[in-house]
Amino acid sequence: MRARPLRRSAAAGATGAGRVRRVASLGLLVCLAVLAGCATVPEHSSVQVLRQTRDNGAAVPDGPIEDGDPLGLVRGFVYASGRPDDRHAAARRYLAATASEWDDGASLTVLSERFDTVFAPDSADAGPERAVVRMRGTRIGTVSPAGAFETDPRPVEVDIGVVRQGDHWRIEHLPPGAMVRLSDFRASYRSLRAWFVDPTRGMLMSDTHYIPSTRPSELAARATEVLLHGPSSGLTGAAVTLFPATARLRSAVSESADGAVVVDLAGVSGLSDRDRRLLAAQVSLTLAEVSVHRVRLLSDGEPLLADRPEVTRDDFADLVGTPERLPAHPLVVDGGRVRRLAENGQATPVAGQAGNGSFDVVDAAASTRDDRIAVVSREESGTQRLLTGPADGRLTATPVSGAVVTALSWNAAGDEIWAVADGRLHRVAAPADGPPVEAPVDTSRLDRHGEIADVAFSREGGRIAVAAGGRALVGPVVPGPDGRVAIGELRELRPGELEDVVAVDWRSNEQLVVAADSERPVALVSVDGLTLDHVPGTNLTSPLRAVAAAPGRPIYVSDRTGLWSYSGGDLDAWRQTVGSSTAARPFYPG
Repeated sequence: MRARPLRRSAAAGATGAGRVRRVASLGLLVCLAVLAGCATVPEHSSVQVLRQTRDNGAAVPDGPIEDGDPLGLVRGFVYASGRPDDRHAAARRYLAATASEWDDGASLTVLSERFDTVFAPDSADAGPERAVVRMRGTRIGTVSPAGAFETDPRPVEVDIGVVRQGDHWRIEHLPPGAMVRLSDFRASYRSLRAWFVDPTRGMLMSDTHYIPSTRPSELAARATEVLLHGPSSGLTGAAVTLFPATARLRSAVSESADGAVVVDLAGVSGLSDRDRRLLAAQVSLTLAEVSVHRVRLLSDGEPLLADRPEVTRDDFADLVGTPERLPAHPLVVDGGRVRRLAENGQATPVAGQAGNGSFDVVDAAASTRDDRIAVVSREESGTQRLLTGPADGRLTATPVSGAVVTALSWNAAGDEIWAVADGRLHRVAAPADGPPVEAPVDTSRLDRHGEIADVAFSREGGRIAVAAGGRALVGPVVPGPDGRVAIGELRELRPGELEDVVAVDWRSNEQLVVAADSERPVALVSVDGLTLDHVPGTNLTSPLRAVAAAPGRPIYVSDRTGLWSYSGGDLDAWRQTVGSSTAARPFYPG
């Protein structure tokens, strides 16, 4: 959430003959900070390792300017807190000896770029040798000890006590935890896709965490620690770790002479063969994210898998729920039929009743598995009905109907359709060898968010994205007893920045495309809300009606003038699909 510029207090602007030198130094420090923040990092990419530099390539100073004033000292401390290496050694240079016990690991707060440092009014500690500096900014969220980002935008004010030591100032009192600007966080931390287990399907799902961009030899150990902690709150109930509560590292993660990374665990000997394989999959897939290609996975010094002393990510490819196939271009509902778009923009009706005119189709969704499709048919009476069946065959009516049926999405397994009928979310079990039936779903956590405009299941499973009440929401889909499921706690993505949202889709398992009726109509946002990148809206005309996205595929939207595609790049513009109507609705399987 972007902070508004905050006005400095009168005390902050007080000057005198004895402070001219310090004010000049503060101006230099602020200039350096601005230069350090000039590098641009695309917000929809993975966090990369960047070194803060000035324009001339010189490194930002590692410690405070010795004749700086208290305000500049605290600003410099916040900048230095973005470097976590060696327990924030750079930031500790700003501390007095009495503050050496600063607990930097207690919490990690991510701030927006703009923040103020002012003298705290009416402070009892103020005087010639001491001062209290108030840092005022906007919190975007926090990072858990396990490295999961939790969005929590709100104003923040922190008072920091400083003391004069000879000719310079140092921080004497400060609260536990570190505060880091978003740009510094992105520069010093890297994203990690950690892998956890869907307890119902026994498949693996990725969960984004953040770990310091440390030495390569330490990354594997930090990635393993993430697995020991378990999934983030965004997957609570939908995924678990197969590491039991008794699990721990028996020895430090190391590298063998032949290049394999050795992970020796204790407390996992009681696992079944199935759970041992799932745990091995978690470790090998997660460590592959930090460029570890071979893992020698041990339990109390012996191979965890008796028949496989070393494991790689390729050994468990069948446990990752990636789509079996995705077309190069989406399908589209237009003119009452489902059509396939070709490279030249031409749209050809699909085979079967979805495309031959048997039904007046107004919306549709295709599964990534078994070539199945769901459509909404508009009947002569005006009622809309949900049907499903083979993409090239006969369609069967489901129990779902209403005045308006829309927002179709298949689950990852390809055996359920979710749809919104007259504002209420429905779940339809659609087995390949039986009739479709409505299945129970607890939507109580969703109902309070307002009218539902769109829903989209993650192609990997476990999560659902929703456009409701003009907001972009994402949360876990939690399995329960007797085949029941519930929508877990929903996270609003970038409140105050993503408004009037009308449609959502998954560009990847870590990123959503959001369409809104606003001046900036299309945006890319990470599933945890940390990063937001607005896509240029050149050529688009509000209102937008639908969005379609998929990994490595162009983004499509429909607006007031027709169907448009965008392939990426800051200089690209949206391109209109020739021949499409203003009612066209694009969708990729999923």
